[in-house]
Amino acid sequence: MTIFVSVASYRDPELVHTVRDCLAKAARPGDLRIVVNWQHRGDEDVSALTGDPRVELLEFDAGQSRGACWARAQVMRHYAGEDWFLQVDSHTRFAQNWDERVLALAAATGAAKPIITCYPPTYEPAHEFAGTGVPTETMVSGWSGDGLPIFGQRELPVLDGRPAPARFVAGGFLFAPGSLVQEVPYDPYLYFHGEELTVSLRAYTWGYDLFHPTEVLAWHYYIREGSPRHWTDHATGWLARDKASRRRVNTLLRYPNYGRYGLGRTRPMADYAAWAGCNFLRRTWTDWRAPAPV
Repeated sequence: MTIFVSVASYRDPELVHTVRDCLAKAARPGDLRIVVNWQHRGDEDVSALTGDPRVELLEFDAGQSRGACWARAQVMRHYAGEDWFLQVDSHTRFAQNWDERVLALAAATGAAKPIITCYPPTYEPAHEFAGTGVPTETMVSGWSGDGLPIFGQRELPVLDGRPAPARFVAGGFLFAPGSLVQEVPYDPYLYFHGEELTVSLRAYTWGYDLFHPTEVLAWHYYIREGSPRHWTDHATGWLARDKASRRRVNTLLRYPNYGRYGLGRTRPMADYAAWAGCNFLRRTWTDWRAPAPV
């Protein structure tokens, strides 16, 4: 089973470590094809990756970058029909045999089009890697002023080895059939907030079923204190881009369309809203674990 691995990297010193760890921890590294959107300012040494035929670097000056969704969309354009698709960020560590394990989880769902996704537990490069953490589920922790859900994570209550139903995807670890790239291509006009909601909605309406892994498959570096951020480098333009992006997300929620970056026709949007427990007009979320809406 071939796996297309998408990595978006914005001035990230963790990039080389992430790609090498992805290959080193895979049970079948020869089945991987890793494509990186490498956004940099000429001060990063990626020579450890340039001679590897399994790795392709799409090189962009950081000043050209339009944000995370744009970066992921550029990578998707290089998909070449691989069986499966994995999306991670450039600050990730992997569990041993992660590829075999996530494929087994996808098969265990019994779904025709499963997505295995989560916010992985954390790691910190400055500390010895401990490989600790627990599987989590994504939940709504609140709502933004313009009516978009804000996501958080919490520990899964049951770890029985079977994938757990999920309501939302996480952009930092998303594993799906390769068809997702063609049916639910990333919208390059989105900036950041709304990325995971729109992919969840669009994928669900295309017939994909969402699941969380009940075992730890990867780790993510969340804090990244002092690391370059797109919005600090692009201080004069990111806010306008973010506002336009948020309007675009709200337009999809209120006036659904079926264009390239719109909904699928396998399931109606109302089915996703019911599954996710979201009332986007009232800005409420019904928790599976509690009757009171958030």
